[in-house]
Amino acid sequence: MTTVEVPNEMIDASSSSSIAEANDNNNNNNNDAKRKLTSVISSPELNTAAAPVAEPQAAPKPQHNRTLSHSVSFIGGLDVAEPKGRFYASDIPSNAVNLCSASFGARVLFATDEWFAKADNLLKDSEAEFDEDAYCEQGKVMDGWESRRRREEGHDWCLVQLGVPYWTSAAPLSTKSQTSKLQLVGIELDTAHFTGNQTPQVSIELASAVTNPVSVIEQLPNGVQRLLAGGRQGTGHNPTEVQQAKDAIAALKFTEILPRSPLKPGHEATRYHYFPLSEPLELEHDAKSPTWVKLNYFPDGGVARMRFWAVEVKEESEQDAAVVEEPATKKQKITETVDLYMPITTGPVCTVVSHTSTKGELPSRVAAKEFLEVSCDVNGGKGVACSNKHYGEPWRLIQPTLGGGMWDGWETARHSHRPSVIQSCPTTKLMDTPLNDWAILKLGKQATEIKKIILDTKHFLGNYPESILLEGCYLDSKEGDEESFWKSSASDSLKWFPLVSRTRMSPNAEHEFCQDQIQNTKSPVTHVRLSIYPDGGCSRVRVYV
Repeated sequence: MTTVEVPNEMIDASSSSSIAEANDNNNNNNNDAKRKLTSVISSPELNTAAAPVAEPQAAPKPQHNRTLSHSVSFIGGLDVAEPKGRFYASDIPSNAVNLCSASFGARVLFATDEWFAKADNLLKDSEAEFDEDAYCEQGKVMDGWESRRRREEGHDWCLVQLGVPYWTSAAPLSTKSQTSKLQLVGIELDTAHFTGNQTPQVSIELASAVTNPVSVIEQLPNGVQRLLAGGRQGTGHNPTEVQQAKDAIAALKFTEILPRSPLKPGHEATRYHYFPLSEPLELEHDAKSPTWVKLNYFPDGGVARMRFWAVEVKEESEQDAAVVEEPATKKQKITETVDLYMPITTGPVCTVVSHTSTKGELPSRVAAKEFLEVSCDVNGGKGVACSNKHYGEPWRLIQPTLGGGMWDGWETARHSHRPSVIQSCPTTKLMDTPLNDWAILKLGKQATEIKKIILDTKHFLGNYPESILLEGCYLDSKEGDEESFWKSSASDSLKWFPLVSRTRMSPNAEHEFCQDQIQNTKSPVTHVRLSIYPDGGCSRVRVYV
């Protein structure tokens, strides 16, 4: 369950149960709905992401030491711009303002995925915060926009409407209307605290003077709802909805202003990335024809803040200006349920049972009554080696209990060299990449006939592996030689054979493989190797005889 707060006057009086009902009422009150939507687009007062300010001032220049230098390098065979990294406050004009500030009315209009943290955080004026003890249902609380580990084709992106710094948010527009010529001078991206999960590369596109923005927003999936209520953590759009969003903005003329560029981890010394424009870019930007920005992640990950530094030249003219009513501040709470996208369901490959299912016992609870779980630590199983243990260690995979959280499983860091744009193999339909992480588990006793295997992704909702391969081997070694063997080159010559061929995974579910769905069931097995593609986390590996 997720609770969101919506300004009361934006919800039709006859609707009190859900945002969806409010949107349905818009169909019957089309003119009224468009009036409300237009007022949201053109008034920063209604931005729920930030409190109103009396008079927007030039944003304070960063006080951090940041790097200089700009060059082009080749990453993965692609031309990418190298960020200036560490730069000084003098790089930003003293009169520059941040057009990505929520205080100026900047808004996120769409984001492909906001599982770990919503894109609205990109627009905060405050420095990114981090509490090492703060966790939520999705995992670690992060102050930025973080998408789940991408398991579908493509890459993540979000659409942002830039703010208008010469508006006031505490009073109606004056009779002296101000027009503004804005010149964009640089872009800043801050990866603060995203140390193993920052997005490896980004690019930015810009569409200036968008005409009829209301019409475009109405075509975006949940576009009106998003504008009224803001983003919601723990959500993501399926491939059909992402294509719908692409179609909605297809007619807009986007220009790439930042080519694909690498980002460094969010440690204090490397978190700031400043990209100066070689020449200031003049924006055609006003209330009725806003500027939209498309931030592309390649392929996924997190960024804490995005700032568009611009200088403005104002021109004043006398005219009658419409009075904008001050919005009501009373808020109404609305609760919605988020359904998980399940890439694989029960079929000939395996049985998939979600941990949210209420239909009978979980397969692992039933199997425990019928078979011996030889992989379990209480039966002598051990976690002996792994490729990466950034967020957890292999021994957690073989506990008899159900996982207590993501911390109670094995999870790796995101591969920094994962594909920039996810593609599927035409033959297997799986992610077309050899990248993987692995963990080796020693069984409590030799398995001579495997009856069942269960792979559990409990709690891994946005960071489950795209697919998993489970292999077995027979190793005749003494207990004292075990650790040294896996560290030596001798382990490289070990013959592994498949038990479960590479198979697509779903989030927060047990994947049950019965004997007729397992390969080499009667080959003697002393160890199993779990390979996850390309990275991610798994809660439990259960092997039964």
